[in-house]
Amino acid sequence: MSSSRWALCVLMAAFAASIPAPARAGGHLGDLTGPWVLFVDDYGIAEKAGVVRTYHAFEKDARNPVLSGDKPWEGGLAYVYGTVLPGEDGAGYRMWYHSWAEGEYRMLYATSEDGVHWEKPALGLVEYGGSSANNILFRRTHENHNPQVIHTPWDPDPARRYKMVYFEYGRTPPHFTVTGYYGAASPDGIHWTDVKDTPVLRDDPGDVGNFVWDAHAGRYLGYPKKFTEVRGYRRRCVGYSATTDFESWPPSKLILTPDEFDDQLVQRGGEPMHEGAHTDFYGLCGFAYESMYIGFLWMFPITDGGSDGPIFVELVSSHDGVHWTRQEEPRPPILPVGPDGAWDDGMVFTPNHPLVEGGAIRLYYGGFDVTHGVDGGRAGVGLATLRKDGFASLDAGAEEGVVTTKPLAGCSGPLRVNFRAEDGSVRVEVLDAGGAVVPGYGRGDCAPLVGDSIDTAVSWGERRTLPEVDGALRLRFVLQNASLYSFAAGASAPGLAGE
Repeated sequence: MSSSRWALCVLMAAFAASIPAPARAGGHLGDLTGPWVLFVDDYGIAEKAGVVRTYHAFEKDARNPVLSGDKPWEGGLAYVYGTVLPGEDGAGYRMWYHSWAEGEYRMLYATSEDGVHWEKPALGLVEYGGSSANNILFRRTHENHNPQVIHTPWDPDPARRYKMVYFEYGRTPPHFTVTGYYGAASPDGIHWTDVKDTPVLRDDPGDVGNFVWDAHAGRYLGYPKKFTEVRGYRRRCVGYSATTDFESWPPSKLILTPDEFDDQLVQRGGEPMHEGAHTDFYGLCGFAYESMYIGFLWMFPITDGGSDGPIFVELVSSHDGVHWTRQEEPRPPILPVGPDGAWDDGMVFTPNHPLVEGGAIRLYYGGFDVTHGVDGGRAGVGLATLRKDGFASLDAGAEEGVVTTKPLAGCSGPLRVNFRAEDGSVRVEVLDAGGAVVPGYGRGDCAPLVGDSIDTAVSWGERRTLPEVDGALRLRFVLQNASLYSFAAGASAPGLAGE
């Protein structure tokens, strides 16, 4: 890690320590942070040999779509461009989504007891067709959409326990004449009041943006679409903004642009399949996850050189929410479009973050049966799942594989591992900062981990906890016919020492 990146991480940690306890401790319904260290990239790895990194796609539920646009005000085009949260009492689910019908966007609300069967309650808030018996949340104009909901229970004002960021094109005088992201607050996630009459983020924003609370650093994060020139094309790219004041966001800055490998998505034999064909980023859902940040990058290969093409999702990872690491080539989708003829064979979009329940990640996503430039079609909401921390694994076959971490500070207590070794094993040895094996903690002392588990503690003979050493320690994982997803070395995430 560069000295500047290390300094940034230290600054973030210091800032997080200064955050009021309720905000830092979590408790908000979208909190996915924890002590686990994932192997989605090489950030904490000093050496690896005999292993390959495998990316794992979400598995789509056979019952999809779990929510369809079946109401007149949804127009067949209802999809989650927003947020799904568990109920405040821990039971059931709540969804904020939107639809496109009759020439306007509508922001909507649904609930479910099991996450599969969804109800659209009659909220009585907005009139449609002479009745307010519908699930429309509010209507500022005919163009407000993209409801990004953040649960903030620590806010001292009970009327602001939920925050929303939504997009408005600014083409509806007299009040909505400025393009940008507007802010709203609510006591219950249903009744909303705008926090001000101008956008909270208004600089060159595209109409797609994803916004979350960052529990690592106690700030709001936003990833709005930005346009910039890249290799001869004006492209959709990813911007970044962060703030501790919800009502005032600094101008976003450009952080992600398509590279040359991305343009291979629209090539055959090294040549563009159509004049002007190139690849854009349609959006990024970036969120704090365990000890790091995970991102769902919406890939948009423009196959006709104009505005048509599929949209699917790739994985990106970060350790500060700003600098993102792309997947290793060939970058397989983590959420692909469905097969030809499927309800989601044209485009898929993700909410601002997934949910984690027990041993699984639950991802509700929007799916279309047409590509971006095709009129008509239908859209709905699907459910897809993935093993907890299962975005990527380091895998070894019959030949032994070894993964050694960089020096880690703050390790203590049991060492827990998320792994699969149904026909093999994982062993761990503990090294001091200089690379010497700590006596009693060698691979020969380690009881092999076998089977398939998202959380198993490692033991070395009678030893059930990591050794107490002066300074940092390293971990060396020894794999055979096994996959390694993540580990936790104490109640809080360890930090990289001395870099």
